[in-house]
Amino acid sequence: MTKTLCRTTSGLLAGALLIAAGPAFADATAHYTCKNGLTFVAAFTTTPGSVALAFADGRKVTLPQAVSADGGRYVKGKTEFWIKGQGGTLTRAGKTTNCQASN
Repeated sequence: MTKTLCRTTSGLLAGALLIAAGPAFADATAHYTCKNGLTFVAAFTTTPGSVALAFADGRKVTLPQAVSADGGRYVKGKTEFWIKGQGGTLTRAGKTTNCQASN
């Protein structure tokens, strides 16, 4: 192989790996603090629409985007995260708390 062909092949392979990684790369992140003292980082991706929540205690959950008439809504099982502007509502196991983005 020529040097140019090797570099092109390496570049294509690296690009394919990035595309395959997909949602691991967040389109936007925000830090939230809730009225009940809970803090977490939300990493939003648009393709596919989802949010990965990383809580201060080490727990993590990824929620797919759901239909919403207003704001962004993400749901999986008994966990729902609904955002509008800088505010949000987090519901886990039937308990709801209001949250605010801090960045």
